[in-house]
Amino acid sequence: MGWFHLEGAEVAAARRRALTLATSAGVADLAARAQTGSDLTDEELAALFLSPRIATEALIAVAGRRRPPGGPRLETFSPLYITNECDAECRMCGMRRTNAALVREAADAATVEAQLEILHRRGLRGVAILSGEYHHGVFRRTMIARAAHAVGAALSRGFTHVLINIGALEADEYGVLLAAVPHAADGTVEPQLTMCTFQETYSPEVYGRFMGTNPENPRSDFERRLTNFDRAREAGMWAANPGVLLGLNPDVAYELLALLAHVRHLDARGMAVYVSLPRLRKASGTPYGQGIDDDTFTRLVAVLSFGRPGAKVVISTRESPGMQRRLVPMIGVLTPGSPGVAPYTETGARFEVEASQFEVLDHRPIEAILGEFLAAGATIDRFEAAGRTIRP
Repeated sequence: MGWFHLEGAEVAAARRRALTLATSAGVADLAARAQTGSDLTDEELAALFLSPRIATEALIAVAGRRRPPGGPRLETFSPLYITNECDAECRMCGMRRTNAALVREAADAATVEAQLEILHRRGLRGVAILSGEYHHGVFRRTMIARAAHAVGAALSRGFTHVLINIGALEADEYGVLLAAVPHAADGTVEPQLTMCTFQETYSPEVYGRFMGTNPENPRSDFERRLTNFDRAREAGMWAANPGVLLGLNPDVAYELLALLAHVRHLDARGMAVYVSLPRLRKASGTPYGQGIDDDTFTRLVAVLSFGRPGAKVVISTRESPGMQRRLVPMIGVLTPGSPGVAPYTETGARFEVEASQFEVLDHRPIEAILGEFLAAGATIDRFEAAGRTIRP
């Protein structure tokens, strides 16, 4: 099938139709259909999100009914930044190239391996490898090779899910990244490696405003980033993690419709899909603070949860403990950890915003965060606590 393409005018037109439906008496019928488990179109889902006639608690209830029976069933992983160096110029990000205020750090191979050992001892079996994005040339090739080493080191230590968030790659760069990873006879990657490339915003205009338009900037090409999952799929990867940075585009319904279309495309390509919904947070050297309000955020999570139940919504500890508790019954993944470079100790982590990509709100140890939900009856895959069994 073809690669993903987004027509902004079509998304905007669908958003207008959704708003008309959201304010009509017919939205009550949509809510009733959602409650009975009926599949809804993208526009109908956007109408429920937008509707002042449908209470947030009603959307939460629908989402809860679409989850598996019993306590919450979650996955987990923790982020491991191998560097905060970056050549991109994203205005909202502490790692951007022009941010002289950020304390730059990079972890060598031995440090990365030591960090993986720590996370493994602390019970994690899922990890995300993160770095910046770089100009084409020797340094970019070096950083992709470092990421490849980190992926291999994680797999060799028994991590069963490795996510990779290092920017959009070309076909030959996927060859380098995946060269040492086991493949099936048909070329499919055997372990679960999930490519993470958050579009941040599906509006080309907003994207250009925040990510820049200079072609020398490795993050400036909207279409190249949009099609990264298609290149990953053709390289043999079978799991994708798109996402929207909430707070960049004030039109959240537009982002919802575009994200739903992207999820449908990835599903049609046979990919397992995770959906990240990070909210904009304070970062070093930026004037930007919190993203969208709690109620809008909750409605978005609920609609995505029951609208695309096969895609696992990912929430991180950018969110406060209170928001985590509100959202956990609806989501598929809770990821605790630090956005600092190689930040982990045997019992905690460093969280200095002066050396991190962004601020997180929950600094509790990983075990305390996950342990709270385990104690409340949740099942958490890819975390081994005392007396618990890891689920692959």
